Amino acid sequence: MRRQRAIIPGVILILVGVWALLWSLGYEWTRLDLLWPLIVIASGISFLLLGLRREPRDSGGVWFGCVAILCGGLFLYVTLGPTEWDDMSWLWPAFPAIAGLSWVVAWGVEPRLVANLVMGLIALAVGLIGFLFTYGRLGTESARQLGNLWPLIPIALGVGLIIQFLVSRRR
Repeated sequence: MRRQRAIIPGVILILVGVWALLWSLGYEWTRLDLLWPLIVIASGISFLLLGLRREPRDSGGVWFGCVAILCGGLFLYVTLGPTEWDDMSWLWPAFPAIAGLSWVVAWGVEPRLVANLVMGLIALAVGLIGFLFTYGRLGTESARQLGNLWPLIPIALGVGLIIQFLVSRRR
């Protein structure tokens, strides 16, 4: 398993080196400033696969892999798509949503880690509320009232950790 981990960064370095060599020799077939998110996506895939191959499965690796893949996809959308980096002012809620979705996937890999599910649901809710606010579907006063409910987050996390402890104890 350790040898496989060493291969992935090596392959990435070789590909980046070949691209840089071709670029410096005048073969400008692509621009790294547009395609760099593919490196983030490839790294995410490697973390995801490593997390799934371990016994027991590594939910942290699965989470990080999913986050890298989804963030890389969002960055690729910005570099190649119709958006610009300034559009992050309305795209920012995608980041808590990406983290939330990744926590839910990590929980699916290791259901005993109930805290992952709780964090995932909280982060998805933050992303949803962020999008509602950004798109004008949630007024400033409503957003302020929701902001006052932030103490529910540590309460929910605490409940999730207690449930996780009780579930782990039974096994």
